[in-house]
Amino acid sequence: MSDGAEKSGVGELFAELKRRRVIRVVVLYAIGGWIVIEVASTVLPNLNVPDWSVTLVTALVVLGFLLAVSLAWAFDLGPDGVHRTPPKSAEAPAAPPGEATSPAPAPPAPAAPVKPADSRKSIAVLPFMNMSGDSENEYFSDGIAEEILNLLVKLPQLRVASRTSSFIFKGKSVGIPEVAATLGVSTVLEGSVRRAGDRVRITAQLIDADTDSHLWSETYDRELKDVFQIEDDIAKSIVDALQMTLTPKERRAIQVVSTSDAKAYDYYLRGRSYMYTMTRRDYECAIRMFEQAILLDDKYALAYAGIGDAYSHLYRYAEATRENVRKAVEASEQAVALDPDSAEARASHGLAMFISDDYAAAEREFSRAIELNPNLWEPYYYFGLAWSSKGEFEKAIEMYKKAMEVNPADYQAPIFIAQSYASLGRKHDEMKARLASLEQIQRHLEMNPHDTRALYVGANQFANVGEFEKAQELAERALGRDQEEPVVLYNVACFYAMKGNTDRAMELLDRAVENGWGDKAWLETDPDLDSLREDPRFQALMGRVH
Repeated sequence: MSDGAEKSGVGELFAELKRRRVIRVVVLYAIGGWIVIEVASTVLPNLNVPDWSVTLVTALVVLGFLLAVSLAWAFDLGPDGVHRTPPKSAEAPAAPPGEATSPAPAPPAPAAPVKPADSRKSIAVLPFMNMSGDSENEYFSDGIAEEILNLLVKLPQLRVASRTSSFIFKGKSVGIPEVAATLGVSTVLEGSVRRAGDRVRITAQLIDADTDSHLWSETYDRELKDVFQIEDDIAKSIVDALQMTLTPKERRAIQVVSTSDAKAYDYYLRGRSYMYTMTRRDYECAIRMFEQAILLDDKYALAYAGIGDAYSHLYRYAEATRENVRKAVEASEQAVALDPDSAEARASHGLAMFISDDYAAAEREFSRAIELNPNLWEPYYYFGLAWSSKGEFEKAIEMYKKAMEVNPADYQAPIFIAQSYASLGRKHDEMKARLASLEQIQRHLEMNPHDTRALYVGANQFANVGEFEKAQELAERALGRDQEEPVVLYNVACFYAMKGNTDRAMELLDRAVENGWGDKAWLETDPDLDSLREDPRFQALMGRVH
């Protein structure tokens, strides 16, 4: 055999060991086995047992290692439990001779569709393509798609893929059947927006994923002030195409418009576009846009809710001042006063109550938001965070699981489920949740390699399963993108704490607090920082956070 063939064979073997997660099992077993042997060497001699007892324990650990490797090769522990690992050929069959392969970038196909066992009709709304020839209008085309999605989410008999799930396909050349399979839906809405001055041209088409054929399509060429009517018409046309029967209340729900001022709406969409990057600068820009919307329409409840969310996130991730708490509470209270039946306003107020440490009020508001719109992801997710901060991990897990039902493609809720299991000492459940979140994170990073949040939370998840080399790569990539953002510094500090590099972890934590991180309740309960808790520097740092 040639040297090149030998290298190829070794490479293929290594790749197969990685695919079957044998390497991960070896790392975890080695750590656990070493701990068992060390404990036996220390404890058994003091119990007056025979001298060969330690040797027996060592031999059993070695035999167990061989068994663990054999089982890891044959079976896999995933989010759905233990199952036999399929051969490589079963996962990725080679294309028949002469058959072309598509060069278009696509997300990795999931091992099984993520479609929940749900009898409801289902849809994903893709970000609409900006045809205006001006990248400045990107917020507007994205916003139109998001607003249509928000209308559809109000219908309990329709399962709608969340924005965070469907918007990963923005700018990607992916076929509708692949999108539907990845998101677990049966229909997909796609479209385009061309804006010129006060005129707007919107094209939308609803596609059946199984047949890749159109169920409905329409083009609207109107004035900008008619954009609300266009969104309503698209939502109603989708309902008709899917042959859904709505109650009078549900029909009203998809016709409600928070403002009749097109310019105020435009500022609101600009504000929402800044809310997804999780940086101090963009939260401040979002607040300015929402304030402009309110200057044009002081009854705009969603704009007040947006201000409340922005100040709450500023407090949690960038600037932990009591002034930000006060502003979050005031804005969200005004949103609820203007529209008490808005689930978004209730969720915003619940988040403000959460950062105010008023957990009873937060619980009331999140519960009301869920009652108003059971398909809205935010109240479940924020409710879970609130319970985690309070140390009520069983209740937190329940909320995170409901968030995952609403948004099966999201990677964040599985992470916090794993953390909650870790805090409860339920190691088996923790590992299942971590493996589930790793699959979601890797899929997300394939599509969004520059998503800073996915990079640093991915680093912490890989560290938690012992893959420190991969974890460090992601952590440093995240740090390289946002070196002064408190939320990035905090999470990369968590990675180094788990790695055992206490000095580096404390350095980053100190910078995070200095730059504005101040979520003391989370610091007190985050299991990723457990290795630091006895360090005097950590205790001093906790004294600086109020």
